[in-house]
This record gives sequence, C-alpha cells and structure tokens, in this order.
Amino acid sequence: MSDPRATPAAGRRSLVTAGYGEVVTTAPAEHAHNGSSLFADPVAWLMAEAVARAVEDCAVDLAAVRDHVGMVAISDVCTLDTMRTIARATPRGRLSPLKFAGANPGSVAGLPCIRNGFRGPTLTLSMPPEAALPAALAMAEGWIARGSARLVLVGTHRRDGDAHSARCYVLQSSTAPDPCPEPDLKRLTAPVHAAAADL
Repeated sequence: MSDPRATPAAGRRSLVTAGYGEVVTTAPAEHAHNGSSLFADPVAWLMAEAVARAVEDCAVDLAAVRDHVGMVAISDVCTLDTMRTIARATPRGRLSPLKFAGANPGSVAGLPCIRNGFRGPTLTLSMPPEAALPAALAMAEGWIARGSARLVLVGTHRRDGDAHSARCYVLQSSTAPDPCPEPDLKRLTAPVHAAAADL
C-alpha cells in the first residue's frame, strides 16, 4: 500500500511538498527591511517573508542542506516599483546604486536565498504565475533529478488590484524520506483579494 503522504504535487510524479508560506497585503512597502547598506524592491521583501514562513513550516531542516536548496520565483510585476523610482530619479541626475541593484528582477529569487544562505540554483520568471508555473515545476524537477538541488522553493507573487500575495512551496523528490505533500499547487496562482490582506 502506498504512503498517502507521498501524493504527487500538482500532478508531477517526482515532486512532493515539504512546506508552505504565504503573505497577503495591500501595503507591500511596509514589509520591506531596507537599510543604509541594503535595498531591495518591496516584492522581493514579500517573497523573502513568504519563503521564511515556508522554511518555518518545512518538515526538512533547510539550514542543514542550504548548499542544495534552489529557488524559482515568479512575478509579472517583479521590481517594477523600483524601476519606476529610478526612471523618475534619472532626470535629476541622482541615482542610488543600491536602488539600481535592487531593480534587478533576479532579486525576487536572490534576496530570499541570500537571507537564508541557500546556494542552489535560482531563476526568476517575470511573467504571470498561471503561465509560468508549469515551466517552474519542470525546472525544479530537472534540478532535483540532476542533483543540482535536493529541495527547490517555488514562489509566486500576484497583484490583484491593491492586494499583493507572495506564496511559496518547498518541493522535494517523492522518493525523499517522510515527505509531507500538498497534492495541488493551484494556490500558488489563485487570485488574492484585499479583504484577505495582512495575513
């Protein structure tokens, strides 16, 4: 008899989930932790918070395998807020190098990995989560199958009106010991409403 905890994630037979985190807000800037020597876009900070919650929920000690944890982040907004800030500042001739670096869409995946010490492969897909999720899952599957990563974080950011959500699953191989799966990853792409904000 098969272990009911080994239900495949989103129909992908080789992946199961090991943790989940979510942040929903109408004020993403309030979740930022920028300082004099660090700047990241609000979306990157939201993703970092969702990842922190997924790490806390995870059945696997990710700190013990941090060299083998990868991440795929998905957002069609990415660092657009910071890009617009830079565009407005450029005619005045004053541009913060920190904000310039923080405008890189790759920081949506990079910041969570930096803050947790994860050193596996990373990828940011700057497109709607619904369209990108199959590619993200295929990438996670490939990294794990090739041994590039043992676990992969797949995080999505959505903006629906004033509401922003950042959601993250920790994925691992279905052959890993004691997986704790969620059989359906559709919540990564589900619309978010302002009424559910600030969870």
